[in-house]
Amino acid sequence: MVTTADFPQADRLEQVGQVALAISKGNRADEEIESFIGLDSGGRQGRYYRLAAEVLGLIQNQHNYAVLTPLGTEFATLKTVGARMDFLARCLVETPVFHEALRYIHSHNPTDNQLKLWFRSYYPGASSTADRRFHTFISYLRDAGLLKTHQSKNVLKKFAGGVVKNTAPTKQGLTRRRLKQSPLVTATAGSKGFISYDVDAQKMERANQIHWQLIDAKSSFLDARGFEPYANEYIDLYADAKGDVVLYEMKSVDPEGSNLLAQVRKAVSQLYEYRYIFEEPKARLCIVTNHAIAKKDEWLLTYLSKDRIIAYEWTEDLTNFQCNDDASSLLGIFTP
Repeated sequence: MVTTADFPQADRLEQVGQVALAISKGNRADEEIESFIGLDSGGRQGRYYRLAAEVLGLIQNQHNYAVLTPLGTEFATLKTVGARMDFLARCLVETPVFHEALRYIHSHNPTDNQLKLWFRSYYPGASSTADRRFHTFISYLRDAGLLKTHQSKNVLKKFAGGVVKNTAPTKQGLTRRRLKQSPLVTATAGSKGFISYDVDAQKMERANQIHWQLIDAKSSFLDARGFEPYANEYIDLYADAKGDVVLYEMKSVDPEGSNLLAQVRKAVSQLYEYRYIFEEPKARLCIVTNHAIAKKDEWLLTYLSKDRIIAYEWTEDLTNFQCNDDASSLLGIFTP
């Protein structure tokens, strides 16, 4: 359930990102953050911007002492304004309030007035406050380049895959069948019958921008073909077509392929574990990367498809996906 705290009060999205930069340089209190981003209100605006950065998942704060999250740490490494705004757009897509709004925009292409009426009905506080928050809300979406105007209507400009992707409760399973035993999240060895996960490492991996863009692109691919894309706490992406399930594990690889083997090995083990704990023994398995396999590593394609029964896909442009014939036969209706 959303609360008024989920709606940012800070006016400028670019300065919200600068909060993460401020903290990366040791400025942790509201007054220090405010000074770094070029404001002067005795810490009041610093608090607003710090809270907005929390909403976007860039920082965590306790007792006026802020630290970066994995997302914030990654953001702080970006060097150009364009890369930073693209990253902030991704943060908005993943934020519950903005995610819900973008789903509405994607489905209805509303005018500004229609969008404002929707926002008023969604905001959990007074309508007078809702109007003030709407100004910030629409500014964020436009500053991030998520919206474009077409014939007086607001249209989603990018990251449609992230918008249409649904987050499913882990306990419901992948096909809404009751699991015999629910998977547990634990940082230590699990109890008998459960698989242990390093959750922090998983979150760090998912903070990677290329990794996120792969999920967004594949979600768009599934949606365009009439398959509803889902994710849960463990699985990057999956789809269920009347019991025909496919599990995807996204891996970012460098152009030279120096980390390819390590990433593939990790993906293989993850996919097998997911299929086991979610009790889907017939689920199709697929690894997706952002580069094609180099000729010297082509043996991996045969190994994966023939020995491991795992499909391998890649994309060079984060739009179109490719795979070889063996992978296509494994993917069936989900083949690109």
